[in-house]
Amino acid sequence: MRRALAAALVTLSGLHCGTSQTLQAPTDGGGGAHVDVDSSPRLDAGSAPAVDGGRTHPDSSRGREDAATDSSATDARSPVCVGTAGDAGACYAITCQTTVHTLAENRDRLVGDLAKRKCTDTCTLWAALNESERYIFLMDTVYLGAPSSALYPPGAGNAETALDHADALYSINGSKAGQGILFNGLGGNDENRIYLGFDALAQCVMRNFQIANPAHDAGYNQWVASNDLAGPHAPFTQRDMIAWFRAVLDPQTQGPQFHFWHADSDFTQTGLNQRLGVCGVTDPSITELTIAFDSVHDSDPLGTYGSDGASTGGLGWQIVDQFVGITADWSYMPTGCPVTMPVNTSVTGGGTYAGMGPSLSGSSCTSAALADGGICK
Repeated sequence: MRRALAAALVTLSGLHCGTSQTLQAPTDGGGGAHVDVDSSPRLDAGSAPAVDGGRTHPDSSRGREDAATDSSATDARSPVCVGTAGDAGACYAITCQTTVHTLAENRDRLVGDLAKRKCTDTCTLWAALNESERYIFLMDTVYLGAPSSALYPPGAGNAETALDHADALYSINGSKAGQGILFNGLGGNDENRIYLGFDALAQCVMRNFQIANPAHDAGYNQWVASNDLAGPHAPFTQRDMIAWFRAVLDPQTQGPQFHFWHADSDFTQTGLNQRLGVCGVTDPSITELTIAFDSVHDSDPLGTYGSDGASTGGLGWQIVDQFVGITADWSYMPTGCPVTMPVNTSVTGGGTYAGMGPSLSGSSCTSAALADGGICK
C-alpha cells in the first residue's frame, strides 16, 4: 500500500530552478534512492550563487555585495518592516506589517516559501517530505509559535511571536542514518534542524533577547543564553535556548536551541556554505533551529529519549508536547492540500530529502533557488 501511494506522488522532474536537483518519490517505503547531498565535498565556495531571492537588509554593514543584482527581483516576503535593527533600545521602534497568526497560518506561509524557492507548489513539496522532515518542521515551528517565543514584553499588549515574524524557510534538514555522536541517526551536525529567516524586529529581539521579558515572567518569552559547552555552531556567533530540562549530572540544558549571527557584520558566506541546505543564502538573519533531547543533544523528534537519566523521556515529539503549552498539531497538512502519507516513515529518514535546500558540491551550490531574482524557469 505504501509503495503504491509513494509511486502516486508526483515527480518534480519538470519544475526546476536553474540547476536545481529533481525531487522525486522513492521507489519503496524504506531507504529508497535519494539525493545524498551529504556526500558532496565541502570546499570554499566564495563564488557560489546567491539564493536569497534578492532580500536586502538596510541595516547590514556588509554592503550586500553578494545579494542578487537583478533590479526587477521581488521576493514578496512578508511581513514588511519599517526601521532598522540596531541596538536593544531600537528594537521596538521597528514596525512590521504583521499580526498574530494561527500556527497553521504561519506554517502554511513558510512551507509555501520553501516550495517557491524550489520552484514547485506547497502541496507537491509537502507530499515529497519524509516523516522526519515533517516532524522536524512541526516541532521547531511550534516552540517558535508558543508564548515562550513572544517578541514583546509583559504589559505591551502584543502577543506576536517569533514565528509570526519568520518570513523565510530555507531548508528542512531531516534525519539520516548513522549521524550523531552515538551514530544512531538521532543527531548530527547538520541533521534534524530547520533554517529560517526573520524580519528586522524578530532579528533585533533575538540578538537582544533580554528586552522581551526582563523579569522572566511566566507565559512570555523564555529565551536565555545557551549553556552548551560547545558554544554556537560554526559559522554562527550567538547561541540562545529555551531551558526545558536537564539530564542527571549533565551541565548542559536540554530544549530548543537557536544559532545565528550576533551582528550582520559577523556574516560569512564561505562559512555558511559549509552547512547542508543553506549554500548561497545571503541573509544575515538566517537562524539554525533545533531541539536538544539528551546529553549528547540528539534532536530527532521521532527518537526515544530518557535512558541517560534525563528528567523527562519518551519520543521527542511527546517531550515537545510537555513543554510548549500549545497544541502542536502533529497531523498538520498545508491548507488546501490533500492528506498524504510521508514518503518514508523511518526514524532516521530516507527518501528524497526533498525539504533540504542547496548544499555545496565542489565549488558551487547544488541548486540555485529562486534563480534570476525569484523567477523559476
